[in-house]
Amino acid sequence: MLRLDHDRSPEHTLVEEYLEEAETPPGPVLRCRACGAAITSMGQRTAVNGRHDHVFFNPHGHVFEIGCFARAPGAFPTSPPSTEFSWFPGLTWQVAACAACRVHLGWRFQDGRHSGFFGLILDRLIEEG
Repeated sequence: MLRLDHDRSPEHTLVEEYLEEAETPPGPVLRCRACGAAITSMGQRTAVNGRHDHVFFNPHGHVFEIGCFARAPGAFPTSPPSTEFSWFPGLTWQVAACAACRVHLGWRFQDGRHSGFFGLILDRLIEEG
């Protein structure tokens, strides 16, 4: 059911309801710093190559500190999959944005056989509470 709230977009409300209904491990909710939409929870943190957090740079020299999350219901892929300059060899990546405000939050990584994970830019998220 879609709840309309005068302070939130319909997309924001849908993301909130999805997070409330989803079976996510306990933990504080992580929200988009730009709009406050729920993106994932601390319970979705996962280790990739032995670490949750990683620091990478893109081909333009921009440095990103990302955290890896198994699921991020409040983010969605916005680009076709690419293998160019992948930070995780053998995995494709897609740009991921906030489902509510569309701000760039990170990337979705996958190998085609598994569901993959999200690499979210840590300073673009805020912890609830």
